[in-house]
Amino acid sequence: MGSANIQAKIKKGLAKAINKTGSASSEKVFLIQMINTGGNTPLDPPITTETPIELVNAIFKEYNQSLIGGNIVAGDRQLVTDNTVVIEVGDTIEQGSTRYTVIDLGQSAPTSDVLVYMPQVRVK
Repeated sequence: MGSANIQAKIKKGLAKAINKTGSASSEKVFLIQMINTGGNTPLDPPITTETPIELVNAIFKEYNQSLIGGNIVAGDRQLVTDNTVVIEVGDTIEQGSTRYTVIDLGQSAPTSDVLVYMPQVRVK
């Protein structure tokens, strides 16, 4: 089974989980892409434009309390999403009015093809 088949199964499984557990009023999850344009001096500062990119197949998972300590702090969550949108450390994830920072990537990529992203996120 190739990576494309596995990626398709992951997307289908995440979509099914969202369909079973979510509702029409569930808040969607977005990657907030930030682009700086303009200058780079105090007199001509850059202008940051935010573009929300919906993570269609994304669900949050809570960490087990026994894992809290070290790099995982209370309130951290794990996001599970397909490989459709590239996620990187430092990115901003938004659900409703809550914004998170990606702390650790946690991607599953046994080869050069990313199958799924499972980043650790922390409330900003």
